Formats: sequence, structure tokens, C-alpha cells
Amino acid sequence: MDANSQGAAELLKALMRTAARFSEMGRSVSRDFFPHVRAEPVSDLAGPAVRLGAALALPGHDLVFETAVRVGDGTFGVRGDLVLDGEEEILVLPSVEIADPLACADLLDRYADELLTPARWHVQRLLESCEADS
Repeated sequence: MDANSQGAAELLKALMRTAARFSEMGRSVSRDFFPHVRAEPVSDLAGPAVRLGAALALPGHDLVFETAVRVGDGTFGVRGDLVLDGEEEILVLPSVEIADPLACADLLDRYADELLTPARWHVQRLLESCEADS
């Protein structure tokens, strides 16, 4: 297998791993905070771009964790964000252009870590604010 094929295979593995990690986080948070949290996967392939993540529905709020990889002319663009109620950007990871698919796979793993690590804390904080408002 040549270097380009190996890089493409590693990037595909990273995309599959990212989708699985977001799905597991959504299931876990939904299970732990049942019946207050519902989770849906974010999975979209549109032309040269793929979006992966999880959308969590809480009482009065929506929380969307998302990464995206876009294939450009010899490069990959990677971004990630956490958005509350479709408007408030809680966490925005920098958009990065990378030519190396292995580096893209590594960055995608890192962005998933950075988005998933605080997930439970954000859900807990939002649920507590809902209870305080009641």
C-alpha cells in the first residue's frame, strides 16, 4: 500500500472512530440524564465534506457537538465546534487546512477529544440552570 492509500485508510478510520465516539457520548449522556436528555447523531456527507457529531436535546436547550472535514484541492479542512441553541458558540476550534491525511486524522482525534471531554459538564450545567429557573 502506498503512502497516499495508507493516509486515506487512516483518515477513514479516524472518521469512523469519531462517529462512534460521538454516538457513544450521546447514548451515555442520554442514559445518565434520562429522561431529561435525548441524543441524535450528526452524520452528514455533502459533496466533499463530512460532518460528524451529536445533537443533545435538553429541556429548553439544544447542544450540538460537531466536527467537519472538507476535502479541498490537495488539502483537508478540519473544524470543530460546540453550539448552544443554534446560536451561542460555546467552543470553537480553529479551522485548519492540512495536506497530510495522517495529520488530518490526528487532528480529528484531537478535536473530538476537546469537544467530548467537557460534554457531561455542559449538560449538567444546563440541567442545573433549568432546575434553578423552575
